[in-house]
Amino acid sequence: MNDQLYIYDCLTGKLRVSNGDFMAIGAGKQNTFRIKTEAESAGVFAQRNGVCRFFPHNKHYTYSINSKQVSTPTLIKPENFYLLVLSGGLIIAWFGSDDSRPDFGNFDPNCWYIYTPETDQWSDALDLELVLSRSKQSPGESLATFDGLGHNAYLLSDLQQVADFYLNSTDYKDKLNSPADNPRKNGFRCPSCHELFSAEQVLGIAVHPQLRGDIYLGENAMQRFTPAKYNDKGQALDEMGAQCSEFACPHCHHKLPPFFEQTTHHHITILGAPTAGKVYYQAALIHQLERELPRDFNIPFRDATPESNTALNNMRIRTFYSSTPEEFREGRDMMHHALRRKVWRNNVFELVPRPFIYNLTKESSAHSLIFYNTGNRESAQPVLPQIRKGEADAIFYLYDPTLEPAFREVIRDFATIPQQAPCSNTVCSQSQLLSVAEMHIRTALNVPPGEKINIPISVIVTKCDIWKQLLGPEPLLPIVRNGRLKPQNLLRNSLRIRDLLFHLAPEVCSQAESLSTRVNYFAVSSFGNPPEEFSDELTGETYIAPAGGRLSPFHVTDPVLWFLYNTDMGMFPEN
Repeated sequence: MNDQLYIYDCLTGKLRVSNGDFMAIGAGKQNTFRIKTEAESAGVFAQRNGVCRFFPHNKHYTYSINSKQVSTPTLIKPENFYLLVLSGGLIIAWFGSDDSRPDFGNFDPNCWYIYTPETDQWSDALDLELVLSRSKQSPGESLATFDGLGHNAYLLSDLQQVADFYLNSTDYKDKLNSPADNPRKNGFRCPSCHELFSAEQVLGIAVHPQLRGDIYLGENAMQRFTPAKYNDKGQALDEMGAQCSEFACPHCHHKLPPFFEQTTHHHITILGAPTAGKVYYQAALIHQLERELPRDFNIPFRDATPESNTALNNMRIRTFYSSTPEEFREGRDMMHHALRRKVWRNNVFELVPRPFIYNLTKESSAHSLIFYNTGNRESAQPVLPQIRKGEADAIFYLYDPTLEPAFREVIRDFATIPQQAPCSNTVCSQSQLLSVAEMHIRTALNVPPGEKINIPISVIVTKCDIWKQLLGPEPLLPIVRNGRLKPQNLLRNSLRIRDLLFHLAPEVCSQAESLSTRVNYFAVSSFGNPPEEFSDELTGETYIAPAGGRLSPFHVTDPVLWFLYNTDMGMFPEN
């Protein structure tokens, strides 16, 4: 069989094969293979007598091929990768027999990595837009590659002309503008029942006091209705003519946050063993985000659903402002009872994680963070929300090292753990927790065990006020300075924490990294200081609470900043 020419467009993921004499490429309709480029005719691949060459269009005097600037025709040798950058186009050429061709099905141009020689480090998985946005700021010898390319890579600085074309193209600008009108390709996702629906299906919530009684939410809830009448301002009216300002999911009838359709939503699932401190971490996280985002980045952080967030807000107040341990405990118990609620789904009522929703605004872009705490006091098994393919979800896995015998042995000489020794069931559940979550996610997304997902996983090693000296004498690096994010410090901190965790609990690193291409490690402390033990005078139960109001949360917001940084390339200015 004659050798064949394969051309892969990295900007669209399209592949074309040809065993003919010529293949013209460019944006114009006259080309054999239309590619994403600003040139109507970018060049021609010509095959003659078993030899393949690329001839650039006369208007393009230079182009990059395998990181070298050239201006003359290039010989395409058999069985070699050729990475071309020309006129804002980004393509890969390969010439050879069909038996030895690369597996283009494994190419994933949505999952890129950047290598920086100065630090000898690779970045976490990035999308194409984020790589292009960094092409002008990165060191000259930095490399960029994506899943499937193996040892082949583009010179990052060569991608500047691609960035100038692609990020300014009409298609890309339309893509940026589309989330405000339709954040999800298949519609909107209810934060309560996780079902999808279109804007036309959204229900209004009646306002008039005579319109009470809902089939799913009970007789005290206001009726849900399909809007049919509107006032002169386009606002929906209920059956009694009252103006409505609140809306509900058409499936479960739970109320949607205000301006739900104009907001980009980020769903964050919090996993962890029963004693890992999920409730304490969530309270500290909200408290610190409310302070740090406006202070460091001028980004307001607000409560989007005060009614649904009541327990978490109360827990936060009692955690940071309680005068007695008893007040703190009351807030903790209230929070535990509010973690789940009944939702009508699949024609039955199910207990599902309650969404805790908060808004943040970056210039004209509106975002929400939707937290799901999967805690279950009655069982070590997490109550997981539904996860759908294509959603910008994140997993925060809280790992409590003080539950593990190896950690307890190492810190015995310098730390006191203010809680009882864990039972074997708790330790076992902690080591198996990610396995349960993995099967849930793989089944929901139909991802076989040999493949990885692109959902970012934050492995959050809690209670670091007790054990952080195991990391060595140097403190963790600050990730924010002078209003700018320092992603290189995020990576360096992650590597230090992973090295320690892999030494003492390698199964945790293995499970997380076998599931996702995007894993980062964090050391946090919700209190900042070791808590104290207290006893209930009536029941004799022992519990912990912050010691004398001395709270100084440590690095609790780092996982959120890392997630948002990798989700929205323009969210935070970089150093």
